[in-house]
Amino acid sequence: MKISRNQIKGFKPMRHLTTFVLSLAFCVPSITAIAPAAKSQENPSIQSAKNERVLTISGRGERFVKTTKARIQLGVNVEGKTAIAVQAEVARQANSIVSRLQQLGVEKLQTNSVQLNPKYVYENNRQRQDGFTGQTTVSFVVAIEQAGSVLDAAVNSGANQIEQISFIATDAALNEAKQLALQDAIKDAQTQSATVLTALGFTPKSIKTISVNDSAIAYPVPLPRQDAFVAKAANSVPILGGEQKVEALVTLQITY
Repeated sequence: MKISRNQIKGFKPMRHLTTFVLSLAFCVPSITAIAPAAKSQENPSIQSAKNERVLTISGRGERFVKTTKARIQLGVNVEGKTAIAVQAEVARQANSIVSRLQQLGVEKLQTNSVQLNPKYVYENNRQRQDGFTGQTTVSFVVAIEQAGSVLDAAVNSGANQIEQISFIATDAALNEAKQLALQDAIKDAQTQSATVLTALGFTPKSIKTISVNDSAIAYPVPLPRQDAFVAKAANSVPILGGEQKVEALVTLQITY
């Protein structure tokens, strides 16, 4: 039986395929042997992370700052038969008030509102218009010890409404209080964590994360709105300031 040259060539790929399969079979054990070694190297770190215990605790700090300035909002309210007359009278009195306040050297003087509205009255269960009301308000900042005399001067210049009085500290004093409040908050958190962990028989290791909340500044409660005749009750109205509270909150995550 004769074998053609083409048939002989057809047997060669089978020999090469057999050789490739055998080579692959010998490579598999070596891959299997390497895998356990790599896995054993990763286990300690993974196991350590799983066993890590974390205590989350928040500390609070607060400081009080003496206020040194008063923020005052006052204005003028006018009633009249026509809109033109009311607006003209509001403008006249407002100019007088602003001019006087500028002479006294107040800070941050600004106009807050200007209003002109119809005035209605009710008679026999019916509504009818009875002229107009006009109003304008201004606000300014002044040293607390000067607030009483400035209020009197404004009233004498035409102001007949005291809308609001609040008290503020300087920016420098508030910033200093903020830094001190943060220090107090950190100490508070550390003291709490030490107390808790010691009571449970654990030892703190390290601080994992630190979270600082924005400091909050609490303003004294503003005085309620008053009519001008209250300001006229004394030659110089006594204005007494208060304190501003600055609060800080810090949250720590401590491993143990």
